[in-house]
Amino acid sequence: MSNTGISDVIPSWLWNFSSADFDMSRNQIYGEIPNFLNDGYYMLNLSYNKLTGPLPHIPVWNMLDLSNNYLSVSVKKIPKAMKNCSALKGLYLGFNKLAGTIPRWIESLPTLRFLVLRSNNFTGHIPNELCKLSMLQVLDASDNSLTGKIPKCFNNLTAMSSKSQKNSFQYYLGVNNQRSRENANVVIKGRENQYNTILYLLSTFDLSTKKLSGEIPEQLTYLDALQSLNLSGNYLSGSLPKKIDSIIDLESLDLSRNHLSGHIPTSLSSLSFLSHLNLLYNNLSGQIPIGTQLQSMDASSFIGNKLCGPLLLKKCIEDRDTTHSDASNEDGEREDDEYWFRLGIGMGFGVSFVGVIVPLVEFHGCVVKFQSKTES
Repeated sequence: MSNTGISDVIPSWLWNFSSADFDMSRNQIYGEIPNFLNDGYYMLNLSYNKLTGPLPHIPVWNMLDLSNNYLSVSVKKIPKAMKNCSALKGLYLGFNKLAGTIPRWIESLPTLRFLVLRSNNFTGHIPNELCKLSMLQVLDASDNSLTGKIPKCFNNLTAMSSKSQKNSFQYYLGVNNQRSRENANVVIKGRENQYNTILYLLSTFDLSTKKLSGEIPEQLTYLDALQSLNLSGNYLSGSLPKKIDSIIDLESLDLSRNHLSGHIPTSLSSLSFLSHLNLLYNNLSGQIPIGTQLQSMDASSFIGNKLCGPLLLKKCIEDRDTTHSDASNEDGEREDDEYWFRLGIGMGFGVSFVGVIVPLVEFHGCVVKFQSKTES
């Protein structure tokens, strides 16, 4: 019943459905979500409507999508019953007006694979409890007001590593003939796209447009199956991780609008799948590493830095110093040649002078002696 033009409060006959997929997304349904009286749904999708108010007790087994509504409530008031949905695999609450901190009981959803909280009013630090969701493949908490540092424990998200990709693919195919029927909107390369059949093959990490500070944890480079990493629009400082090439499946990397400094590591040019790179408006300096992967990027991805190289049509200072040094050496060699040339001329003149004067002096001496003998 998705996108059917329904414009009404949630109809009462909704409660007659149980243990099934229920999709009423992309309609004009408005009002508050009442408490559900049935046993639960395998999948419940009420996204892209005009729902308001708090979140009621919603028994969902697999996927709950309430994104793109007008839900405005403190997360503290989210019913604790939701934390009992231990088999929940997808939780989509993005583009609402939810406030408060990310609840620590999130760790009680151990099978969660997709968590989308983007574009809400979440505040506070990112709880370490998120790191306990080892099966998480998509984490999107962008465009909120989260503060503090990025936890160093995110290397525990093992589903974002190549070692678990085989298991993810097997899950998608359906263990015990229970194939997943989820679909979701995921932002990659700055664009929001809907994924369904390949959803379980995605792996993204988005903490952009926040107030996060500190350095980029090296532990993020352990997530070698990550396809998209977006940390843009924060206050991150320090240098880019030297082992960034460990994320071998990385296709999109956005670290723009931070306070990152230092050189771009040459290892970045080793990412053969990288097709989208944005490093603009940082404090990076030095030469952009030479490599086919980086040289094929748009030059606008590097503006607002102190970078140089062929891609920017800007010669590096090191090159100019080398050229100047070479010119200086040539001038020095030229001066040396002139010095030795003049010295040679001087020495030649001196030798010639001696060769002419000495014989004359000796001849004069002989003449004097001859005259003396003649007079005597």
